[in-house]
Amino acid sequence: MGRRSIDRELKPLTEKVKQWIRELTPLLQDKELDKLTLNELAELMGKSKSTIYTYFSTKDEIFLMATLLVLEDLAFVGSKDARSGGDMELALRTMLMRISEGIEGISIGYLEQIKDHFPEVWLVIDRFTQQVLANLAEIYEKGMEQGAFKRFNISLLTALDQHFVMSIMTNASAFSQQGLSLKDLVKEYLELRLSALKKS
Repeated sequence: MGRRSIDRELKPLTEKVKQWIRELTPLLQDKELDKLTLNELAELMGKSKSTIYTYFSTKDEIFLMATLLVLEDLAFVGSKDARSGGDMELALRTMLMRISEGIEGISIGYLEQIKDHFPEVWLVIDRFTQQVLANLAEIYEKGMEQGAFKRFNISLLTALDQHFVMSIMTNASAFSQQGLSLKDLVKEYLELRLSALKKS
């Protein structure tokens, strides 16, 4: 964790600062996040350390903001809108494809490092994941009620979804060496999920 300055009021984040963080996120994918310093982060953003310290006290805060901005782009999949409508196959496909698009450019190794080294940031991801799992559970239930999906135990399905998000998506050694991105994994998972659920 970075050292926090004492009795220093930070400036509120502007849209310009958020854009710096959005542009920083792709540059972090092959870095050792726990070893990066604020100086190095400032250099990656093309800003002075004093400018960065105007808005952030620690690198943890930068990684948290980077995560919040990604989740902002994924807001739909955590909302009630994701499970609305009458076609549950379309709802499931839309939801997983939105996830795929929202995490494009984020490496498996990056996500694994957040999980391993930045527990407060990972907690935000975990909370969002729980919202997504609740939406998936409702999509499964509606799809089964409508006869579009085969009858399965919904708790088992969402447990498998949780395993996919929390274990498979963050298992860098198993997948990144095969050249698979998170987007690739989500796409393949979508096809596996639909092939199991859909009635022939």
